[in-house]
Amino acid sequence: MPRLALPSLALLALTSLPLHAHDHFHQHNAAAHQHGIGHLDLVVEGDQLLLELNLPAADLLGFEHAPRTAEQHQQVDALREQLQQARELFGLPAAAQCSLDSVQLDSSLFAEAAHSGDDAHSEHAHADISARYQFSCAAPQQLRQLEVLLFEQFPGSETLL
Repeated sequence: MPRLALPSLALLALTSLPLHAHDHFHQHNAAAHQHGIGHLDLVVEGDQLLLELNLPAADLLGFEHAPRTAEQHQQVDALREQLQQARELFGLPAAAQCSLDSVQLDSSLFAEAAHSGDDAHSEHAHADISARYQFSCAAPQQLRQLEVLLFEQFPGSETLL
């Protein structure tokens, strides 16, 4: 089956993106950590749609160190809940009839939020947050655009590549 991926695009004002076919899945360089710039990878294979979002934690939280205060712990918990709501972050065409199968969130901040220890490494680390969303789509051929809604919820996120 062909794989589809979003090309690298600057999305300052765009909310609806066309999908373009590629022969391979674009894997971004995780070492390139820049505030305001995230990565969105998309793959359609058969009836499965996978979206992988990678953003600097500072763009979503305003900080990227281990949470130190009760307020920062609450922010991390609230962010985790917000990222679970895929339909609030991405608009898929209704005609594609996609249902969310799973969400996987990953960040050192989520693990550090569960622990109260501060170490020097986490104090100066550049934390990223990864979110993977897997959908099953009854009519994947109808996946012709993706509406990106996260810019409204996370104004620190300026560009997706």
